[in-house]
Formats: sequence, structure tokens, C-alpha cells
Amino acid sequence: MKKKLVAMVLTGIMAVSLMATGVAAEEEKTSLNIGLAFPMMDEGMTNLSNGIIACLENNYPDYEIEYTLTNADTDINKLISDVESLIATNPDVIYIMNSIGDTGVIPAVNACVEAEIPVGIGVAIEGDVDYTYLYEGFSQYACGQMQAEYMESIYDEGAEYHVGVVTGDAGNTSGRARSDGFIENFVDVHDNADVVIEGYGNFNTADAQALVDDWLVAYPEINVIVCVNDDEAQGAVNACKAASRDDVVILGIDATDLGKTLVADGTMGATVEINFLGVASACADAIIAAATGELTGTRNEVCLTTENLSLVTKDTL
Repeated sequence: MKKKLVAMVLTGIMAVSLMATGVAAEEEKTSLNIGLAFPMMDEGMTNLSNGIIACLENNYPDYEIEYTLTNADTDINKLISDVESLIATNPDVIYIMNSIGDTGVIPAVNACVEAEIPVGIGVAIEGDVDYTYLYEGFSQYACGQMQAEYMESIYDEGAEYHVGVVTGDAGNTSGRARSDGFIENFVDVHDNADVVIEGYGNFNTADAQALVDDWLVAYPEINVIVCVNDDEAQGAVNACKAASRDDVVILGIDATDLGKTLVADGTMGATVEINFLGVASACADAIIAAATGELTGTRNEVCLTTENLSLVTKDTL
């Protein structure tokens, strides 16, 4: 009886000891509060944000990470407001995926700096802005270059290429860089190619469709429409179908499920796939480094250019 009692006591002591060890292990975790301010939640941005969150949760088990994700619905004023709301939670870092509004987001960056909160941005801003770091997981310009590569693969010296360019929103550097990548690497190098008209599709299907609807009436010679994402390309597809124009080459970027479907059925010529997992993993690393003070200095740029990009055509699917 006495031996049994001693055994029970020892077992109890061991259990308490293990519980204490477990509690201590939990207490050793560093808590991090991370703000993620996103411009929209189209398929591409959803994939990126989901990837970043998954990498934060899976790659950093020694941290107790809380995050708040905001969606500005393509409204630059809401993006600024979202950042201000995140600042109020006193986070360890705020990452702004500033792919709308370009320099319009500067007040939000400055607000982070004033609050002494490390701030990362996802697209380079022209001008002197004191952000903590710039993280670009791929070259926006290279996306357009890859669209140009596709056009080179179907290029015919005897043909005429009249291009309509559907770019992002007014003043947006990522959309502009994607459009420039195509124009400078296809249109500018061929005498039988020209840009007929450019316009803002605002990264969404409805605006792009309205734009192309008008273009096909005013400029019936257009036979190539290059877009800065697959949502805009879907708008161009809709407009061409409505106008019974099956002779127009339509190009997109992001290789969303919809984009791949359009390429597979021949409705769209090509799209550019972004390896969001690769982008997200390195982005998560930069976020943690900034939050923990391991990322020193400013303008710590990580730009992987074409490393996370690939061209998707009917033949590669």
C-alpha cells in the first residue's frame, strides 16, 4: 500500500513537472502582432495573403503570432484608413501591399514611421519615402516582358499588330511597369506594331470590359489587347465575345484558375504565372525580420525578378 502511494505521489510530481515544463515552453514564445494591409482581394492577392499567413504560422513555431488582415477594395483612401486602424493596435510591423494609388499611400507610410512601427511595402514608391523595407517578390516589368515573349512566339512579319493596353489604375507603378514591359519589348521593337490606345481597367473585370466595349467600336482595327491581370483580361474576353470578335489576341497576368481556363480553351492567348508560395515565403521572412529588429537599415530590397514567374500558354498547361 505504501509503495503504491509513493508511486502515485511520484507520478503526480512528474505530471506537474511536465505541465510546468509545457507552460514554461509556452511562456518562452515571443508574441508578435502583425498588420497586413492589402489593396484588394482578387484571386492573386488572396493567394498571396493566404500564402504569407500560412508561412507565418508554419515557418515560425517559436513565435505566438497574431495578425490582422485588411482589404481596401481598390480604394486608396480606405487603404490609408486601414493602415491607421492597424497602427492603433500597436503592431510590431505593418506590411502594406500598395498596388493601388502609388504615391497616394505615402501618408500611411509616414504615419507608421511617426508611430515608430516598422513598415514594409510591396511595390516601390517614386520619391523619398522612409519605409523600413521594400519587398518585391518578382519584377512587375518582367511580367510584361513575358507577355511580349508570347507575342514573339506567334509573330508574323506580314501581319499588323494594333494594340489596346489595359493598365492598372491612375498613377499605379505596378500596373504601369507591367504595361511598359510589354510595350518596350514588343511594340517598340517592331515596325508593324503600334499602341492604338491605353486606358485604366483598375484591375477589375467590369471596368476593363466597359473600356474594351468602347474601344472595339471606336478602334475596330485593334487585334491585340494586353492586360495587367487576369480579371481585366476576363473583361476584355467578355467585350470581344459581345462584339463577335474572335480575332483578338488577349493577354493576362497572374495565371488565376479563371485565366488558365481561358488559355486552355483558346479564348486568351497567354497569362503569366506568379509563384505566390515562393513570393509569400520570402515576404514572411522579411516581415518577421522587421518585426524582431533583425532587419536593419532602410530600403532593404528583395527583388527576385523572373525567379517566381513563368509563361502559361495552351501548350504548357
